[in-house]
Amino acid sequence: MPHAFETQHRTPKLSLSINKLVLLICLLVVFYFGYERYASHKTEQIESSVLISSPKVNDIYFLDFRLLSDELEQKNKYKLAKVVRVSDDNLAIVYGRVFYQWQYSVVNSIQYGDLSNDDYFMLIPEYITFSKIKEMKENGAIYLIKRPVGNKLYGNFVSL
Repeated sequence: MPHAFETQHRTPKLSLSINKLVLLICLLVVFYFGYERYASHKTEQIESSVLISSPKVNDIYFLDFRLLSDELEQKNKYKLAKVVRVSDDNLAIVYGRVFYQWQYSVVNSIQYGDLSNDDYFMLIPEYITFSKIKEMKENGAIYLIKRPVGNKLYGNFVSL
């Protein structure tokens, strides 16, 4: 006697489990934020290339001192420099007194207001030609250039 209530085994048309769906969403989010970070980095590099060709007073140069000095210890390698005067053929820059171990530490220092301290930068400027500055940018010794807007950079004053 045939049963009236026979169950049929159905196969789902879309066989994605919930774990695979969550993994896919996580990978898409990671990819999106990675792309945003890459696009931000490329924009900063393009901005730095524009700023190197037209320097102004108070421009902040982010330096990798390993590429400038052989006598530097490996642990602390990053430093800031500030443009204090622009002439027809060279720049006068003053270096910060502090070395940093990581690039994000340099940004944190600016955010915490270290640049507005009177004794942060050295008093005696170094005069560097435009060609030398461009060479430093090309070889990576200057890895980033920022121009303060309204005397502020990363939400804090550059100088008082």
